[in-house]
Amino acid sequence: MERVAIIGAGVAGLRLGGLLQSQGMSVELFDKARGPAGRIATRRLDCGRFDHGAQYFTARDPRFVVQLSDWVARGVVAPWPARVVTLAGGVIHPEAAASLRYVGVPSMSAIARDLARDLSVEVGIRIASVRRTHAKWTLVAEDGFEASGFDLLVSAVPAPQALPFLTASSVLTLQAQQARFMPCHAVMIRFEKPVEAGFDAAFVQESSLGWVAREASKPGREATDASDASDAKDTSEAWVLHSTPEWSEANLDRQADQVVELLRGAFAAALARELPDVRGAAVHRWLFARAAKRLPDALPWDATRNLGVCGDWLQGDRIEDAFLSAERLAAEILASRRDRAES
Repeated sequence: MERVAIIGAGVAGLRLGGLLQSQGMSVELFDKARGPAGRIATRRLDCGRFDHGAQYFTARDPRFVVQLSDWVARGVVAPWPARVVTLAGGVIHPEAAASLRYVGVPSMSAIARDLARDLSVEVGIRIASVRRTHAKWTLVAEDGFEASGFDLLVSAVPAPQALPFLTASSVLTLQAQQARFMPCHAVMIRFEKPVEAGFDAAFVQESSLGWVAREASKPGREATDASDASDAKDTSEAWVLHSTPEWSEANLDRQADQVVELLRGAFAAALARELPDVRGAAVHRWLFARAAKRLPDALPWDATRNLGVCGDWLQGDRIEDAFLSAERLAAEILASRRDRAES
Protein backbone atom coordinates (compact mmCIF):
# COMPACT_ATOMS: atom_id res chain seq x y z
CA MET A 1 0.00 0.00 0.00
CA GLU A 2 1.45 3.34 -1.08
CA ARG A 3 1.67 6.04 1.56
CA VAL A 4 0.69 9.61 0.75
CA ALA A 5 1.50 12.74 2.76
CA ILE A 6 -0.61 15.84 2.12
CA ILE A 7 0.46 19.18 3.60
CA GLY A 8 -2.64 21.30 4.11
CA ALA A 9 -6.12 20.25 5.23
CA GLY A 10 -8.30 22.71 3.40
CA VAL A 11 -10.88 21.74 0.79
CA ALA A 12 -8.29 20.71 -1.82
CA GLY A 13 -6.16 18.61 0.50
CA LEU A 14 -9.13 16.92 2.15
CA ARG A 15 -10.87 16.11 -1.13
CA LEU A 16 -7.65 14.71 -2.57
CA GLY A 17 -7.10 12.62 0.54
CA GLY A 18 -10.55 11.12 0.27
CA LEU A 19 -10.14 10.31 -3.41
CA LEU A 20 -6.74 8.62 -2.99
CA GLN A 21 -7.81 6.72 0.11
CA SER A 22 -10.83 5.38 -1.78
CA GLN A 23 -8.35 3.91 -4.28
CA GLY A 24 -6.50 1.93 -1.62
CA MET A 25 -3.73 4.37 -0.71
CA SER A 26 -2.75 5.17 2.88
CA VAL A 27 -3.20 8.92 3.34
CA GLU A 28 -2.03 11.25 6.11
CA LEU A 29 -2.70 14.98 6.19
CA PHE A 30 -0.79 17.60 8.17
CA ASP A 31 -2.01 21.11 8.96
CA LYS A 32 -0.68 23.94 11.13
CA ALA A 33 -4.14 25.01 12.31
CA ARG A 34 -6.15 23.65 15.22
CA GLY A 35 -8.51 21.82 12.90
CA PRO A 36 -9.08 21.07 9.22
CA ALA A 37 -10.60 23.94 7.24
CA GLY A 38 -8.11 26.25 5.54
CA ARG A 39 -9.98 29.29 4.29
CA ILE A 40 -13.39 27.86 5.19
CA ALA A 41 -12.42 28.27 8.82
CA THR A 42 -14.75 29.35 11.61
CA ARG A 43 -13.50 31.25 14.67
CA ARG A 44 -15.15 30.90 18.06
CA LEU A 45 -14.60 33.92 20.30
CA ASP A 46 -16.01 35.05 23.64
CA CYS A 47 -18.30 37.34 21.68
CA GLY A 48 -19.56 34.69 19.25
CA ARG A 49 -18.80 32.41 16.34
CA PHE A 50 -17.75 33.81 12.98
CA ASP A 51 -17.15 32.49 9.46
CA HIS A 52 -14.15 34.74 8.98
CA GLY A 53 -12.81 33.18 5.78
CA ALA A 54 -14.90 32.11 2.78
CA GLN A 55 -18.39 33.47 3.28
CA TYR A 56 -20.34 31.19 0.96
CA PHE A 57 -19.91 29.13 -2.18
CA THR A 58 -21.64 28.40 -5.47
CA ALA A 59 -21.60 25.35 -7.74
CA ARG A 60 -21.27 25.21 -11.52
CA ASP A 61 -19.23 22.17 -12.54
CA PRO A 62 -21.31 18.95 -12.67
CA ARG A 63 -18.81 17.14 -10.44
CA PHE A 64 -19.13 19.75 -7.72
CA VAL A 65 -22.91 19.89 -8.15
CA VAL A 66 -23.02 16.17 -7.32
CA GLN A 67 -21.03 16.81 -4.14
CA LEU A 68 -23.26 19.77 -3.26
CA SER A 69 -26.39 17.64 -3.64
CA ASP A 70 -24.96 15.07 -1.24
CA TRP A 71 -24.06 17.75 1.31
CA VAL A 72 -27.51 19.30 1.12
CA ALA A 73 -29.21 15.92 1.49
CA ARG A 74 -27.20 15.20 4.65
CA GLY A 75 -27.56 18.68 6.13
CA VAL A 76 -23.87 19.56 5.86
CA VAL A 77 -24.71 22.66 3.84
CA ALA A 78 -27.86 24.66 3.12
CA PRO A 79 -28.91 27.45 0.76
CA TRP A 80 -28.33 30.94 2.10
CA PRO A 81 -31.34 33.04 1.03
CA ALA A 82 -29.56 36.24 1.94
CA ARG A 83 -30.62 39.76 1.02
CA VAL A 84 -27.38 40.68 -0.76
CA VAL A 85 -26.92 44.23 -2.00
CA THR A 86 -24.34 46.66 -3.29
CA LEU A 87 -23.63 49.40 -0.79
CA ALA A 88 -21.93 52.78 -1.19
CA GLY A 89 -22.29 55.89 0.94
CA GLY A 90 -25.64 54.87 2.39
CA VAL A 91 -27.12 54.01 -1.01
CA ILE A 92 -28.32 50.42 -1.35
CA HIS A 93 -28.77 48.63 -4.67
CA PRO A 94 -30.36 45.15 -4.53
CA GLU A 95 -28.98 42.40 -6.73
CA ALA A 96 -30.40 42.46 -10.22
CA ALA A 97 -30.48 38.65 -10.23
CA ALA A 98 -29.97 36.85 -6.94
CA SER A 99 -27.30 34.13 -7.00
CA LEU A 100 -27.89 30.76 -5.38
CA ARG A 101 -25.42 30.73 -2.50
CA TYR A 102 -24.66 27.94 -0.01
CA VAL A 103 -23.02 27.82 3.41
CA GLY A 104 -21.90 25.10 5.77
CA VAL A 105 -24.21 24.30 8.71
CA PRO A 106 -23.85 25.28 11.49
CA SER A 107 -20.64 26.92 10.21
CA MET A 108 -18.49 26.94 7.11
CA SER A 109 -15.99 24.63 8.79
CA ALA A 110 -18.67 21.91 8.79
CA ILE A 111 -17.68 21.28 5.17
CA ALA A 112 -14.10 20.53 6.19
CA ARG A 113 -15.21 18.27 9.03
CA ASP A 114 -17.31 16.27 6.59
CA LEU A 115 -14.48 15.94 4.07
CA ALA A 116 -12.11 14.92 6.88
CA ARG A 117 -14.24 12.04 8.12
CA ASP A 118 -12.38 8.71 7.91
CA LEU A 119 -9.12 10.52 7.12
CA SER A 120 -6.02 10.73 9.29
CA VAL A 121 -5.48 14.46 9.88
CA GLU A 122 -2.69 15.69 12.15
CA VAL A 123 -3.33 19.29 13.20
CA GLY A 124 -1.22 21.81 15.07
CA ILE A 125 1.84 20.69 13.10
CA ARG A 126 3.65 23.29 11.00
CA ILE A 127 5.72 21.49 8.38
CA ALA A 128 8.86 23.52 7.64
CA SER A 129 10.73 21.38 5.12
CA VAL A 130 10.77 18.06 3.31
CA ARG A 131 13.46 15.77 1.95
CA ARG A 132 13.51 12.76 -0.37
CA THR A 133 15.83 9.86 0.31
CA HIS A 134 15.78 6.53 -1.54
CA ALA A 135 12.47 7.47 -3.21
CA LYS A 136 10.78 8.12 0.16
CA TRP A 137 9.58 11.46 1.49
CA THR A 138 10.20 12.79 4.99
CA LEU A 139 8.36 15.79 6.45
CA VAL A 140 10.09 17.93 9.08
CA ALA A 141 8.10 20.22 11.39
CA GLU A 142 9.31 23.46 12.97
CA ASP A 143 9.54 21.78 16.36
CA GLY A 144 11.74 18.98 14.99
CA PHE A 145 8.98 16.38 14.63
CA GLU A 146 9.49 14.13 11.60
CA ALA A 147 7.10 11.93 9.65
CA SER A 148 8.79 9.65 7.14
CA GLY A 149 8.35 6.76 4.74
CA PHE A 150 5.92 8.39 2.30
CA ASP A 151 5.87 7.34 -1.34
CA LEU A 152 3.97 10.40 -2.54
CA LEU A 153 3.96 14.00 -1.33
CA VAL A 154 1.38 16.69 -2.12
CA SER A 155 1.36 20.35 -1.13
CA ALA A 156 -2.19 21.65 -0.70
CA VAL A 157 -1.34 25.10 0.65
CA PRO A 158 -1.11 28.50 -1.09
CA ALA A 159 1.76 28.72 -3.56
CA PRO A 160 4.08 30.96 -1.48
CA GLN A 161 3.79 28.51 1.43
CA ALA A 162 4.29 25.55 -0.90
CA LEU A 163 7.67 26.62 -2.26
CA PRO A 164 9.80 24.95 0.48
CA PHE A 165 8.13 21.64 -0.35
CA LEU A 166 8.62 21.79 -4.12
CA THR A 167 12.39 22.25 -4.47
CA ALA A 168 12.80 18.74 -5.88
CA SER A 169 10.76 19.73 -8.94
CA SER A 170 11.80 22.71 -11.05
CA VAL A 171 8.51 22.60 -12.97
CA LEU A 172 6.30 22.78 -9.88
CA THR A 173 8.56 25.40 -8.30
CA LEU A 174 8.37 27.66 -11.36
CA GLN A 175 4.60 27.41 -11.43
CA ALA A 176 4.28 28.25 -7.75
CA GLN A 177 6.57 31.25 -8.19
CA GLN A 178 4.24 32.62 -10.86
CA ALA A 179 1.18 32.59 -8.59
CA ARG A 180 0.02 35.87 -7.08
CA PHE A 181 -2.26 36.37 -4.09
CA MET A 182 -4.31 39.17 -2.59
CA PRO A 183 -4.54 39.70 1.19
CA CYS A 184 -7.62 40.47 3.27
CA HIS A 185 -8.29 41.59 6.83
CA ALA A 186 -11.34 39.96 8.42
CA VAL A 187 -12.90 41.81 11.33
CA MET A 188 -15.17 39.71 13.52
CA ILE A 189 -17.32 42.17 15.42
CA ARG A 190 -20.30 41.94 17.73
CA PHE A 191 -22.43 45.00 18.39
CA GLU A 192 -24.45 45.61 21.53
CA LYS A 193 -27.62 46.11 19.47
CA PRO A 194 -28.78 45.06 16.00
CA VAL A 195 -27.46 47.09 13.09
CA GLU A 196 -30.28 48.73 11.14
CA ALA A 197 -28.93 47.81 7.74
CA GLY A 198 -31.87 46.56 5.69
CA PHE A 199 -29.80 43.72 4.20
CA ASP A 200 -27.95 40.55 5.22
CA ALA A 201 -24.75 41.04 3.23
CA ALA A 202 -23.27 43.62 0.93
CA PHE A 203 -20.56 44.15 -1.62
CA VAL A 204 -19.22 47.52 -0.53
CA GLN A 205 -18.00 50.08 -3.06
CA GLU A 206 -15.91 53.24 -2.71
CA SER A 207 -14.63 51.96 0.63
CA SER A 208 -11.80 50.18 2.39
CA LEU A 209 -14.36 47.42 2.87
CA GLY A 210 -15.19 44.94 0.14
CA TRP A 211 -17.78 42.79 1.91
CA VAL A 212 -19.90 42.75 5.07
CA ALA A 213 -22.24 40.01 6.32
CA ARG A 214 -24.60 39.42 9.21
CA GLU A 215 -23.73 36.06 10.77
CA ALA A 216 -27.22 35.34 12.07
CA SER A 217 -28.68 35.54 8.55
CA LYS A 218 -27.04 32.24 7.66
CA PRO A 219 -28.96 28.99 8.25
CA GLY A 220 -28.07 27.14 11.43
CA ARG A 221 -26.72 30.23 13.16
CA GLU A 222 -28.39 31.67 16.21
CA ALA A 223 -28.80 35.39 16.70
CA THR A 224 -27.66 34.90 20.29
CA ASP A 225 -24.60 32.79 19.47
CA ALA A 226 -22.31 34.33 22.06
CA SER A 227 -20.78 33.46 25.40
CA ASP A 228 -23.98 34.62 27.07
CA ALA A 229 -26.27 33.00 24.49
CA SER A 230 -28.39 31.52 27.25
CA ASP A 231 -29.71 35.03 27.91
CA ALA A 232 -32.98 35.07 26.00
CA LYS A 233 -33.01 38.89 26.09
CA ASP A 234 -29.70 39.21 24.27
CA THR A 235 -30.28 41.32 21.15
CA SER A 236 -26.66 41.87 20.16
CA GLU A 237 -25.48 41.14 16.66
CA ALA A 238 -22.40 39.66 14.98
CA TRP A 239 -20.95 40.74 11.62
CA VAL A 240 -17.92 39.86 9.52
CA LEU A 241 -16.23 42.75 7.71
CA HIS A 242 -13.75 41.99 4.92
CA SER A 243 -11.35 44.65 3.68
CA THR A 244 -10.45 45.21 0.06
CA PRO A 245 -7.14 43.72 -1.14
CA GLU A 246 -5.79 47.21 -1.79
CA TRP A 247 -6.49 48.35 1.77
CA SER A 248 -4.90 45.22 3.22
CA GLU A 249 -1.80 45.61 1.07
CA ALA A 250 -1.36 49.12 2.43
CA ASN A 251 -2.12 48.17 6.05
CA LEU A 252 -0.54 44.74 6.53
CA ASP A 253 1.34 45.76 9.67
CA ARG A 254 -1.39 47.71 11.44
CA GLN A 255 -2.25 46.69 15.00
CA ALA A 256 -5.46 44.70 15.44
CA ASP A 257 -7.25 47.39 17.44
CA GLN A 258 -6.48 49.94 14.72
CA VAL A 259 -7.83 47.60 12.04
CA VAL A 260 -11.05 47.11 14.01
CA GLU A 261 -11.56 50.83 14.49
CA LEU A 262 -10.78 51.75 10.89
CA LEU A 263 -12.97 49.08 9.31
CA ARG A 264 -15.77 49.66 11.81
CA GLY A 265 -15.62 53.31 10.76
CA ALA A 266 -15.72 52.29 7.12
CA PHE A 267 -18.85 50.23 7.81
CA ALA A 268 -20.52 53.23 9.44
CA ALA A 269 -19.54 55.42 6.50
CA ALA A 270 -20.88 52.92 3.99
CA LEU A 271 -24.19 52.82 5.88
CA ALA A 272 -24.12 56.58 6.41
CA ARG A 273 -25.21 56.16 10.01
CA GLU A 274 -23.80 55.59 13.46
CA LEU A 275 -23.26 52.00 14.59
CA PRO A 276 -24.15 50.53 18.00
CA ASP A 277 -21.45 50.15 20.62
CA VAL A 278 -19.10 47.20 20.18
CA ARG A 279 -19.37 44.26 22.58
CA GLY A 280 -16.31 42.44 21.28
CA ALA A 281 -14.12 42.20 18.20
CA ALA A 282 -11.09 40.43 16.74
CA VAL A 283 -9.09 40.47 13.50
CA HIS A 284 -7.65 37.78 11.28
CA ARG A 285 -5.19 38.72 8.55
CA TRP A 286 -5.41 36.44 5.53
CA LEU A 287 -2.15 36.97 3.65
CA PHE A 288 -3.21 34.63 0.84
CA ALA A 289 -6.93 35.26 0.75
CA ARG A 290 -7.52 35.04 -2.98
CA ALA A 291 -5.52 34.03 -6.03
CA ALA A 292 -4.92 37.04 -8.26
CA LYS A 293 -3.42 35.15 -11.18
CA ARG A 294 -4.85 31.94 -12.52
CA LEU A 295 -2.66 29.16 -13.88
CA PRO A 296 -5.04 27.06 -16.00
CA ASP A 297 -2.22 25.31 -17.89
CA ALA A 298 -0.18 24.46 -14.81
CA LEU A 299 0.78 20.82 -14.29
CA PRO A 300 -0.18 19.53 -10.84
CA TRP A 301 1.91 16.36 -10.80
CA ASP A 302 5.60 15.52 -11.25
CA ALA A 303 5.58 11.74 -11.70
CA THR A 304 9.37 11.50 -11.67
CA ARG A 305 9.45 12.87 -8.12
CA ASN A 306 6.08 11.58 -6.89
CA LEU A 307 5.36 15.20 -5.98
CA GLY A 308 2.21 17.21 -6.58
CA VAL A 309 0.30 20.40 -5.82
CA CYS A 310 -3.36 21.26 -5.56
CA GLY A 311 -5.39 24.24 -4.44
CA ASP A 312 -7.81 26.80 -5.79
CA TRP A 313 -4.89 28.98 -6.97
CA LEU A 314 -4.28 26.57 -9.84
CA GLN A 315 -7.75 27.24 -11.28
CA GLY A 316 -9.27 30.32 -9.67
CA ASP A 317 -10.17 31.50 -6.18
CA ARG A 318 -13.41 29.71 -5.30
CA ILE A 319 -14.21 26.73 -3.08
CA GLU A 320 -15.30 24.88 -6.20
CA ASP A 321 -11.87 25.56 -7.74
CA ALA A 322 -10.14 23.98 -4.75
CA PHE A 323 -12.39 20.92 -5.02
CA LEU A 324 -11.79 20.56 -8.75
CA SER A 325 -8.03 20.96 -8.40
CA ALA A 326 -8.08 17.90 -6.14
CA GLU A 327 -10.13 15.99 -8.70
CA ARG A 328 -7.61 16.82 -11.40
CA LEU A 329 -4.57 15.90 -9.33
CA ALA A 330 -6.13 12.60 -8.21
CA ALA A 331 -6.76 11.71 -11.85
CA GLU A 332 -3.14 12.54 -12.74
CA ILE A 333 -1.76 10.46 -9.87
CA LEU A 334 -3.93 7.45 -10.62
CA ALA A 335 -3.11 7.66 -14.34
CA SER A 336 0.62 7.68 -13.59
CA ARG A 337 0.13 4.65 -11.37
CA ARG A 338 -1.61 2.79 -14.19
CA ASP A 339 1.10 3.75 -16.66
CA ARG A 340 3.79 2.50 -14.31
CA ALA A 341 1.97 -0.79 -13.74
CA GLU A 342 1.61 -1.34 -17.48
CA SER A 343 5.23 -0.52 -18.32
